[in-house]
Amino acid sequence: MGSTTSNHSQITAVLTEYPMQNKNCLIASHSAQRKILKAASKGNELPQRSNRRFAPNIVKSLEFKSEGNHYIQIKQYRKAIESYTQAINLYNHNSIYFSNRSVANKLLNRFQEAKQDAQQALKIDQQNSRAHFLYGTVILIEVQMFPDISEALIIQAQLGIKELECASEQVKLNKNEQKNKLKVLINQNLSKGKRMIYLIRQEVDKRNILSLKQTLKDIAHRQHHQLDWHLIEKNIHKKMEIILPEYFQCPITNEIMDEPTLLNSGLTYDKFSIHQQFKQNGYVDPITRENIDPLGLIQNIQLQQGIQEIQTQYGWVGVENEKDYKAIKFE
Repeated sequence: MGSTTSNHSQITAVLTEYPMQNKNCLIASHSAQRKILKAASKGNELPQRSNRRFAPNIVKSLEFKSEGNHYIQIKQYRKAIESYTQAINLYNHNSIYFSNRSVANKLLNRFQEAKQDAQQALKIDQQNSRAHFLYGTVILIEVQMFPDISEALIIQAQLGIKELECASEQVKLNKNEQKNKLKVLINQNLSKGKRMIYLIRQEVDKRNILSLKQTLKDIAHRQHHQLDWHLIEKNIHKKMEIILPEYFQCPITNEIMDEPTLLNSGLTYDKFSIHQQFKQNGYVDPITRENIDPLGLIQNIQLQQGIQEIQTQYGWVGVENEKDYKAIKFE
């Protein structure tokens, strides 16, 4: 089933905040409370009517949130849920508490709870890109779990796509590295979701054609007519394969590039992938081993336009191998 996450370390690193991000919020002294309230207000974590009487609860809730993040990193998801729940019980106006708990629920395959938490996070903050990502992804997983295929299933899947597109728009506005990692997951699930819709529609069309074939067969039999079954069979079994140029793929990951980046070595890599390589191995081309000028990286605009054109026409580019929509694994 496609309801299993395929990369634990990647998704947990992206979808939850690291405990160190809250180090300034974990000082429980009275003098720190004013600073916490001010920081929380800037981050839209407080309603406008909040004042200092909320400070003790906020400080303690942030401690529980940090504790939950730690449990996520060591894969103790049930304990993480308990910690996030304690944070929410102390202060339920923080969207991140709900989206982080949604991550833990999703990793336990508790999809209904994950969906509810993502919805609640969005009620608090419509700009929570993680919540949009989680909500859309869980909708697509629920579509996979539904036993029957219908047009209604396609409509439901399109709702999931819409949420992922909202997440994509939100991360475009944010430049930090963690959001770039989330952007990769969003794009992956968007492609997989569009591929899933395509496969479901194929099944719906095939079923409709078979039904029409039987109806025509009955009519033809009653009226003693002969039909062109060759054309009907051709429509039933038609397939559409996409042949992509190899240079659309990143040489590091062999996946379709999101942001093709040209190096002074003459080779093009996906921006996210090559920067990961630079962090690990320094500014060296991973294939040619040439030294790379970090200030000389150029966006390969023509290649990106070519990729975007085919992605516009075929939204599932990069996940063509999946033939059964239930087998697609969402991040």
